[in-house]
Amino acid sequence: MRTLVLGIGSPIMCDDAIGLRVLQELATMKLEGVDLEEACASGLDLIEVMIDYDRVIIVDAIIDSGHPPGTVMELGVEAFADSVHGSNPHEANIATTIELGRRLEPERFPGDIRFVAVEANDVGTLSEQMTPEVEAALPEAIKTILRLIKE
Repeated sequence: MRTLVLGIGSPIMCDDAIGLRVLQELATMKLEGVDLEEACASGLDLIEVMIDYDRVIIVDAIIDSGHPPGTVMELGVEAFADSVHGSNPHEANIATTIELGRRLEPERFPGDIRFVAVEANDVGTLSEQMTPEVEAALPEAIKTILRLIKE
């Protein structure tokens, strides 16, 4: 089974770096059969990145989930049906992107897509440092991803 862990975020926008930081830690583990990919883009650009994988685990910051900052959540695609792309409301949200990928490339698009989302405290400040709550969530996010990889 081909697995991709896709870390989404910006390394210079405070807590938005969580997806990229998780990938940095996973890269030190030399996981067999698992590809790691960073994406600073989102929306339709992600279709091409996910093609030809059986399973994709997307790691990203989430805002206003109703949970305290640093909360790690495992979510399905349906959780993002009503979401709006963060930087451009005219861009396709992740649920629409996945649905379009499944329609355009039904034989090549992954059937198993999971999200590991971490509630962010601050994604608007220009900083290479995450807030303490999100930094403290890093080990739990990695543990969640490793569990999903083993399933």
